[in-house]
Amino acid sequence: MSAQLSYNINQRKAYAGLIYALAPHNIVSRSVEPAAGIGFGVAVTRGTDADNQITFGGSASFIGITIRSLENEGMANTGAINWSENQTAGVMRNGYIWAVCPTGCVPGDAVNYVDGTGVLDSGAAVAGETQLDGATWETTAAAGELAVVRLESTAVTAGA
Repeated sequence: MSAQLSYNINQRKAYAGLIYALAPHNIVSRSVEPAAGIGFGVAVTRGTDADNQITFGGSASFIGITIRSLENEGMANTGAINWSENQTAGVMRNGYIWAVCPTGCVPGDAVNYVDGTGVLDSGAAVAGETQLDGATWETTAAAGELAVVRLESTAVTAGA
């Protein structure tokens, strides 16, 4: 007997952290350092153990954007959808990935992230944010909606 007996006919187009298209991409694995875990589709930097861990934090040592993982979808019916502390997370270093854009975006907009949370957004970085120099938003999204980020390098510039 099937566990799922009905399906919503209006499925979402994507979720934050999903890999977009079959374009070439580079993904590495790292252990999650923060006790609260790390969400999908957010910017991460190298952790305390720079060779093996990821965390949030400023413009130093940006490593990539976390990818989504089916095995973490609502773990144990808690509704938690993230990488937990000490789990091995997938991190996209270059390629195309879905992310939420809090203020909305259009193709070609610059990508930045909030230093303390890794949340991506559009526009030039300001104090407390970091600019992803090798990234652009590739699709249009209203505020709070999903759009595709094209990540071409890990070069960054701290916001002013």
